[in-house]
Amino acid sequence: MSEFVEVRIQGQVFRLKTDIGKEYVHELVAFVDGIMKKMARQSVSIPVDRVAIMAALDIADSYIRLQKQEQVSESGNTGISKDLVDRVQRLINEADRLLEEQ
Repeated sequence: MSEFVEVRIQGQVFRLKTDIGKEYVHELVAFVDGIMKKMARQSVSIPVDRVAIMAALDIADSYIRLQKQEQVSESGNTGISKDLVDRVQRLINEADRLLEEQ
């Protein structure tokens, strides 16, 4: 059953509709907000939309690195578990879905 959750990212309030549960949405928000704060600290007076793009690139970089490590792991070498890669993919998919609803 879908429910609404109100969250704050970089001082902006978003009301999101979710069927994955409020706790998980808050986990996603904390992750994204943390990366955005890290990006904002690196550049003084940068617009929020640019911070969001930089954060998205940072998340994409982490995801692609995990995918490459998983490919190495599947070929018999040690690496990140497929479970972790699947979870990151679910986080990205859910973040995309939530942003599309805005």
